[in-house]
Amino acid sequence: MKFSFNIHLLKILFISSTIAIFSACTEIKKSEPVIYLIPEGYIGSLYIIFNAPNGLPPKYEGESRVYEIPPTGVLVTQMNANEGWIESSKMQYFYVNDTGDRTPISEDSASKELNTPHSNAETTRTVYVGGLGQSGPIYGCTVINQSFTIGTDSEQIDSKNLFDIYDAIKFRNIDEKLFNNMCQH
Repeated sequence: MKFSFNIHLLKILFISSTIAIFSACTEIKKSEPVIYLIPEGYIGSLYIIFNAPNGLPPKYEGESRVYEIPPTGVLVTQMNANEGWIESSKMQYFYVNDTGDRTPISEDSASKELNTPHSNAETTRTVYVGGLGQSGPIYGCTVINQSFTIGTDSEQIDSKNLFDIYDAIKFRNIDEKLFNNMCQH
């Protein structure tokens, strides 16, 4: 009787431990809400490069991260990547004019769902989010970056508006000093 009790106890402990381990491994990390500020009229590829000690310091509005994309289309920031799950309602995209006025921009999927005369994919500029990735070497480092494009459907596939991260850094005159001390050699 004592032997079967010990086996039963061991089974319960094993199952409980297994459940606890799987629960810890499958916890979904939530991202912080985010606001993207894009220069008015910008069309094409955009990149955010994270973890750059000499990049722009973190900026917040309330609980939301704020990414102010410069006219080059490449933001180099000190912030860590915003990894994890995020509700689409927690991501806001705006065109910003010279006086700071913001005009909302919708995500590509949202505009296609609306399919109204005012959200025609051929005349309405939307944001298509490509997500997080790694690129390198860039000045000897592998960098974590987020990429996306903005424009109408035809502008988002026109090669004159698109560039990869290497071209962005080379041809958009991104200062190499922003990448100093970014990685260990």
